Amino acid sequence: MTIYGVLETSNSNDNFVNLVIRTDNDTLYNVKTSKEVKDTLKPNHVYEFNCEVKEGKRTSYHLISVLDVSLMESEKRYEILQKFMAHTDHDFYYYKSKLYSYLALIDNKIIYDITKKIIDENILDFLTYQGGMRVHHAYLGGLIEHTVGMLELATAFLKIYEYLDKNYVYAGVILHDIGKIKEYTDIQNPEFALKGHLLGHVVISAMMVDEAAISLNYKEEEEILVLEHILLSHHGQLEFGSPKKPMTPEAILVWYIDTIDSKFSVLKDELSKIEEGSTTMPLYILDKQRIYKPHKK
Repeated sequence: MTIYGVLETSNSNDNFVNLVIRTDNDTLYNVKTSKEVKDTLKPNHVYEFNCEVKEGKRTSYHLISVLDVSLMESEKRYEILQKFMAHTDHDFYYYKSKLYSYLALIDNKIIYDITKKIIDENILDFLTYQGGMRVHHAYLGGLIEHTVGMLELATAFLKIYEYLDKNYVYAGVILHDIGKIKEYTDIQNPEFALKGHLLGHVVISAMMVDEAAISLNYKEEEEILVLEHILLSHHGQLEFGSPKKPMTPEAILVWYIDTIDSKFSVLKDELSKIEEGSTTMPLYILDKQRIYKPHKK
C-alpha cells in the first residue's frame, strides 16, 4: 500500500518507531519502522510511504520504503505537493505552456540556446519552487507564477517602447530568478542552502548562464555578458543585493517589472485579509506604508 502524507509526529518503544502520517484528507496512519529510518525523515514534510499491510485484531502498517516527494523526477511531484501546500491558482501544465510560448519568441540563436538549455535542464524545479521564502510568491509554483507575470508585463512594455530588445528582455525575465532553485534547500519548508547564504540567487543565476555558455561554446559572445548583466543587476540597487546597477535599457526594465510584480503580489495578499474601508498593517515592501482598501462602488 502506498500512502502520500505528512510526517506529523513519531513515538517509539524498544522494538519499533511509530510514525504518525496525515494524508491530504486528514486521515491518520500509524506506520511502523526503525529508528534509523525515522532519523532520516523531516517533520511536516510530504513523503511517499510504501507499506506492508498486516491484518489482525488491528490492521497495522509496516514501512517498506519511503521517498521524499520533493525529489520525484516527474510532474507527479507537483500533483502530490499541491494537495498539502499553498500553491498557484493555475496548474503545472498551464505555466509550462506559457513559459515555452515566451521562450519561442526569442529569435537570437545564442540567447535562445542559452535560455532553453537552462530551462530544459531545470524545468521540474522551475515549475515547482517558491518565488521566495517569506515575502512574495512564497508558495508552491510561486517562482514560475512570478516569472510569467513579469513576462506578461514585459510584453506590454515591448509594444510601447519598440527600441527595447525583446530577446534580452524575455531571456532576462525567464532567467532572473532561476538561481532560487539552488539558493534554497528544498521545495518544502525551505531554508537558505550554503550556496544561498554565500552567493545568493542573483549571482547563482549569472553563474548558470556562464556554465551554459561554456558548454555551448558561446563564452566569448557579447550576448552572454549583456544577459549576465541583466541578471546581476535585476535588484536595481547595491543595497538590495545587486552587484551592479542596471546599465542597459533591458536591465532597467527587468528591474522595474520585477519590483512591480513582487510588490503587487504582496499587496494582493494583504488586501485580501482586510475589509473595504480599512487599511493594511504597515507593509515592509512599501516602506512600512499602510494601504487603504476603498469601498467598491
